[in-house]
Amino acid sequence: MTKNRFYSTTHILLIMKAQAAFEYMLVVIIVLALLIPLWVYTMTVNNDATDELTLSYAKNAVESITSAADLVYSQGPPAKVRISVYVPGSVDEGNITNQTVIYKVSYNAGITGIFSTSKARLNGTLPTSKGTHIMEIRAIDHASYDVDIQEA
Repeated sequence: MTKNRFYSTTHILLIMKAQAAFEYMLVVIIVLALLIPLWVYTMTVNNDATDELTLSYAKNAVESITSAADLVYSQGPPAKVRISVYVPGSVDEGNITNQTVIYKVSYNAGITGIFSTSKARLNGTLPTSKGTHIMEIRAIDHASYDVDIQEA
């Protein structure tokens, strides 16, 4: 009994198709091996930039409010000014305590407090909803505070 060492045409075609499929699969695996780390890196950079932008918006908001409060405080009653303040979407809470304006902001690394201090004793409320808000800041003659801060 001798073994037939010759393959039929059908068998050769099947081997060639299997080899082509394997080569395509290998190309797809190599492309994915290159693209997945690139995608992860891109998403990380994007998240970091978004966090930095959010914190910057919150810092700009509190500093704008305290700068305006210092301005009307230096002029005295009945001075008032209206300012436009952009509040980022991840602000959880806004407080005015004595001379300090505070926003608590959520971001990927957790929650942080962004604050700015004024020379005046402050009173009022801060918006926490995302978007641009018009704030009215007035110097007033009151026993417990010097400047009132409200959304106009």
